[in-house]
Amino acid sequence: MAQVPPYQALKEAPKEIRQAATVALVCSSVSRAIGILTSTIIIATLPTWVPGLLAFQPIPILLVVLTVGCAVVGGKGSRIRERIASRDYEKARSASLSAAILGFIIAGGVPGVLYLYLYMRVGNVMVKRRPDDPQTIYLLPHPSEGLFLGRYIGWAAAYLLILYIGYTQLPTGLRGISDWLSPVLGVHFNTLIVAVYLIFTNPLTYPPVFSLWVTAGLLGGIIAGGKVGRGFMVGLAVFLSTLGAMGLAALSIFRGVTSGSSSNIPFPPPPGFSLIAAATGPVASDILPLFLQASSPTDPAFIQSAALTLARNAGLIFAVVTISGRAASLIWLGGIDIAKYVFVLIHGKPGLKENRNVVDRPVLKTAVILLMLLPIFAIPHFSTTSPPFQAPVPGPYEQRLDVALGMLGAPNMSLQLTNLDLSSKGLVQDNNYAGANIAAFIVNNNDSQALGNGQQSQMLQIISQPALVTFYSGDPKTTAAESAAVEAQFSQALGVPFTTIFSLPMGGKGTATIYAPNPELSNYDALTKLMALLPSQSFSSLINPANIQNMKYFAAIGVVPITINGVQITGFSFDMNVQFPRQYFKGGGHQLDLKTLLGFQNNIVGDPAANASLVSMSFQPGTILYSPLFPNPVYNNATSTYYLNVTSSSQPDFVANFNYPFAPDIVIQKTSTPASGPVGTTHIVVVTIQNLDNVTVTSLNVNDPQTSSNYAQTLQLSPNGAQAIQAAILTPGNSLTLSYTVTTVSSGVYVLSPAIVNFLWIAPNSTKISYTVTTDPTEITSLAGPITQFTRTFTDFQPYSYLLLIPLLLTPVVETYRLIKPRARRKKEKEMQSFYATPPPPPQQNLPKAPDTGAGSNPNNPPPA
Repeated sequence: MAQVPPYQALKEAPKEIRQAATVALVCSSVSRAIGILTSTIIIATLPTWVPGLLAFQPIPILLVVLTVGCAVVGGKGSRIRERIASRDYEKARSASLSAAILGFIIAGGVPGVLYLYLYMRVGNVMVKRRPDDPQTIYLLPHPSEGLFLGRYIGWAAAYLLILYIGYTQLPTGLRGISDWLSPVLGVHFNTLIVAVYLIFTNPLTYPPVFSLWVTAGLLGGIIAGGKVGRGFMVGLAVFLSTLGAMGLAALSIFRGVTSGSSSNIPFPPPPGFSLIAAATGPVASDILPLFLQASSPTDPAFIQSAALTLARNAGLIFAVVTISGRAASLIWLGGIDIAKYVFVLIHGKPGLKENRNVVDRPVLKTAVILLMLLPIFAIPHFSTTSPPFQAPVPGPYEQRLDVALGMLGAPNMSLQLTNLDLSSKGLVQDNNYAGANIAAFIVNNNDSQALGNGQQSQMLQIISQPALVTFYSGDPKTTAAESAAVEAQFSQALGVPFTTIFSLPMGGKGTATIYAPNPELSNYDALTKLMALLPSQSFSSLINPANIQNMKYFAAIGVVPITINGVQITGFSFDMNVQFPRQYFKGGGHQLDLKTLLGFQNNIVGDPAANASLVSMSFQPGTILYSPLFPNPVYNNATSTYYLNVTSSSQPDFVANFNYPFAPDIVIQKTSTPASGPVGTTHIVVVTIQNLDNVTVTSLNVNDPQTSSNYAQTLQLSPNGAQAIQAAILTPGNSLTLSYTVTTVSSGVYVLSPAIVNFLWIAPNSTKISYTVTTDPTEITSLAGPITQFTRTFTDFQPYSYLLLIPLLLTPVVETYRLIKPRARRKKEKEMQSFYATPPPPPQQNLPKAPDTGAGSNPNNPPPA
């Protein structure tokens, strides 16, 4: 009789043993899942969990105990399953009892119940065991090994995915910071910003980062396949690789700063930079509220809270990518099971059908459940905004419309409405405005000229998105409450909710606070809401926001610093400045009206409800006007200013006949070709002067300083230094050019200095007029992606960068070893099974010899006589 093989698959074991092994697997999985859950809760509450743990509060301590306890009892389940398969029931039962006790004490109770049930299942197996049972050792199933080099390929794919998304889909605020400072700090500053975005953004409050890391974990885990631990390792590798990239970038920047190669930070930032977007974007939105509550940046409590907040965000990222990697491995195993199950159904083998039911496969069921739950993460989040609050027309006020026509014929319009009564709109100038130097809602569309009668501060120049700005002098604690009350008034009047992004002391002079609305609120929409608060018959009705949305303008409403005729206005005011395109006029008589010049939608008519409605138009000295000068309108020869009191005038518009030679139609441009390109692109910068008029200009002098010294380390100029060109005359239809090349070494936006052009023109009356024209600043956008960053990192960090080759060379060797070793082990097991399964040859038996039928005699049986 053949001996029973000592090795068999676990699926061939009796039902009681298979059930006990399954229960052990469930105990281990549930315990580990609870441990992952509690550890995730610890990470999510890290800023409050650490202080609570240091203060010995019960809940933080309980979370630690649960996490450690679940890890301990989870490991016991795996070992118990192995002992059940090897028929070591005594030790399995004893370990089940101890695990149950630990589960009740330190693992939350649920693992204790499961292990107690496992204890009974193992006891049931022992009771049904008979002395003559075959001593077969059952082998646990080998999970799918997945793809060859699966872990390495999964890591590379997931890492490249998050880097590509990080570089190409960087949020507006962080992109603005990178574009601003990368040309000064170097190309690795871009990598630092991308890595900070990927590592320290809270995935629970910023869905794009959550989706990105879930996708990376699923992608890497599915490619790695096989054991669940592979998904965890891929997620861990991707997370650590991103963290390492951030460390290398920080090291490069630190070396550059300490060596003195970094110049001063260029100011103002490039056009389009948004302080609001930077302050309300990822990472900053978590740190700034802590900063607002701190007494100073060096406050230990603030440093601790900021560090714990960043650690929480990084920990949540780690949890998301590793958990999704584990889930992806389960999906891989479930897919393998589904494929086998479908194959069995097609071939119709009943024996296999019985052993491969879906309901008997926990891995497959888990994968199916995960696939059903994944669409939940794609549910969109809808936000609602309240409509703007509308109210009746306010009371009396004063309005001024000032238009200045410069020598080059570019109109600059300034509109002021002062002493407004906006109480019907919800804005009441109560005691909360007493200490406010500025309390205004502003909309700045790349205008850097003037606020009221003074230059804008540097802070206002970088607010390119709608914002509520307050500046109070006095005790910060008192003014904070007053500023909050003002913010509530503006929020109601505009129908826009505000968020405090920061509050800064201004050198002992007071405290400046900036409130930001929803970042999706555009300048155009904000200007429309702002102008809806103004009287309907005022000069503001002349301006259509749609007509100026592509121009440079600045608008503010509230308590703004406006001085008229030496009197400081302390009431509610509206101030607006718009820069209109250049107009071309030469000598001779001209008729000018503001409606045509500025594109007003209505004629200029004074509001009867206004105390004063005054229009002024400033010309260059020497302008001759042919309109009636008295009594209204009036022309002041000393200031070359034309005044019209619309309150007492019946004129529907401001019309004047004048004789003034504006500059000829000379077009001056400074352009870059291409305007953007990857790091290392050579850009051709050309300064062009074109004479599109029918007159000749003389003594042309062009001076181009190229760029400021801030970019000296990361911008290669050829030839280097200020460029100049002169021409005695420039006749009609001709042009003059000046060119040089610029090669970018870093990413970001480079703002080249404007070129200055001087020329002379002789007017028809033989007057020689000198003109100075300045071009607009020219921008060069330098782009960097993952490939650029990899190559630059390898080049800049030699010989340290050769360490990056270790995973490239070592991983295939390790993966090959791990692929061969299990196959060799399984081959040996099959050989042993084959050896013991072969029946031995029958033993030789000593049978009695048959009687001899031939001649001879047998002494025991003599022949008969």
